[in-house]
Amino acid sequence: MSRLGASARSGTPRGARAGRTRAGAVPGRRVGATAVALWLLAGAGLGLTGAAAQTSGTAPPAPRELPAEPPTFTPSEETPEQFPPGEGRDDTFASCTGCHNFKLVAAQGMSRRQWEGSLDWMVRRHGMPELSGAERERVLSYLEGAFPPRAPAAQRGWQNPFLR
Repeated sequence: MSRLGASARSGTPRGARAGRTRAGAVPGRRVGATAVALWLLAGAGLGLTGAAAQTSGTAPPAPRELPAEPPTFTPSEETPEQFPPGEGRDDTFASCTGCHNFKLVAAQGMSRRQWEGSLDWMVRRHGMPELSGAERERVLSYLEGAFPPRAPAAQRGWQNPFLR
């Protein structure tokens, strides 16, 4: 007689017989009795722990007292005088601080073309009110003069403008 296994002798590919189940068994539902017993024991242990904690004599923590009035938010006060003087500073400050902190603007260093693109993007993307011809010219002139492009930091790569 040859030394081949039963699956080799019957022509069934090796491993094909391993997937068969007992009569009445549901495929994919092979949970052992040991696993079920462990789950039941763990649940019973948790129940006993909770009961022991309730009878240990320690009182539950007192509810936290909330203040009568919630603290009020006070934003840091920025004024146009904190930024470089120049014609259009007040208009620029008023136009920018309606949506964000002016320090965000001051941290940028861009050319006039970049400032124009930034204004157009804010109008298009964020619904900023479009500036009129003369007002737009004053704002762009101030931004171009007060916050011009900066030379890149030598050999330091990209610099986060918020960490300056």
